[in-house]
Amino acid sequence: MKKILIVIENLMIGGGAEKIASILGTHLNKRGYKVYYLTFYDFEPKYYFEGEYYSLNEKVDNSIFSKFKKLFVRAKKISEFCKQKDIDVVISFMETANFPAILSKILFNNKSKIIISIRTNPEIYILKRNMSYIFFIKMLYPFSDLIITPSKGVKHVLSSKFSLKIDKKIKIIYNFCEISEYLKKSNESLEEKYKKLFRNSFVFINIGRLMEPKGQWFLIRAFKKVVEKYPNAKLIILGDGELKEKLQELINKLNLQNNVYLLGRQKNPYKFLKHSDCFVFSSLWEGFPNTIIEALSLNLPIISTDCKTGPREILCSELNIDDKVKYPYYGKYGILTKPFPKKFIWESLDKKPLIKEEKMFADLMIKIIENEKLRKKYSNGLERAKSFDIEKIMEKWEKVIKIT
Repeated sequence: MKKILIVIENLMIGGGAEKIASILGTHLNKRGYKVYYLTFYDFEPKYYFEGEYYSLNEKVDNSIFSKFKKLFVRAKKISEFCKQKDIDVVISFMETANFPAILSKILFNNKSKIIISIRTNPEIYILKRNMSYIFFIKMLYPFSDLIITPSKGVKHVLSSKFSLKIDKKIKIIYNFCEISEYLKKSNESLEEKYKKLFRNSFVFINIGRLMEPKGQWFLIRAFKKVVEKYPNAKLIILGDGELKEKLQELINKLNLQNNVYLLGRQKNPYKFLKHSDCFVFSSLWEGFPNTIIEALSLNLPIISTDCKTGPREILCSELNIDDKVKYPYYGKYGILTKPFPKKFIWESLDKKPLIKEEKMFADLMIKIIENEKLRKKYSNGLERAKSFDIEKIMEKWEKVIKIT
């Protein structure tokens, strides 16, 4: 029986990587592996998981000195844990865990095999000129035993943008979805305070942390145009994050208090998806967005930015990742719209009119409301979601664990 250690910053509900880590560990545990989790922060509430849980119980400190010190402390702790528990394979999630996991091998003689899992598009570190992350990716990733990317696009970025000659070490394993669980949870009743939001309204829904990568300020600004034509339309956003106050201020500036609702992090987003009419995805960059797969499994029409990376691979399997397209692109399983620029726009529309990308997104939302035939065309996503069913994806994870 192989012993597996999953290393991740935390398992708090709300993050895609945290969710994947908890589900992966749980299903490996059910398949006979001895699974341990090691987190750096012990945040609540946690995703459900099966296996033994440990945390370093670190305090949040984002100073540069503290981050640098933590990197080596974490590496030493990971090595000590692996020796104590006789761990065969370490699976780390995201750069904050990937870097110390590899360093535990290089500096502290960790004999466990190191599988690192990249969850977002690392090109963002180049765009943001995050020199420390660029340096560590280039220097450390070749020392891992295996690299898991969630999409072809992320693999392409590692090879082309970081010039890493490690293609043989990179395996693509898409994110999985628990379709039966999503369908079961979608049948739970909405609380009465939420039911009224769906009455006599066409409801768009967005799910994601309220952070820069998710681009929700563009979505809210675009929605103003939708409301001008359809005053009863609503936009529900599930998630919490550092931009919550700014987004609420924008909602107030646009007089959308009766149309746009920030409902926070929800333990069961599927009952909200079931009662919604269209899923809207506004991210500026991604790895492989779980929420799109979840929306597909509940047969929701989807409008998504064609951001790097993920949405195109899920919704438009007929396209290659570098194909040029004319926007909007009506794909096999969803509609792609032109990506938003990487900038903030917090002004009301009288001070800063809609940019062309926002106008396109707004026009597509209006079209979905008006065109029943189009809605029906994109209301069969369960067929595509089955490609990411957990049984298929777990077979790929078991295969790489066995050969590592």
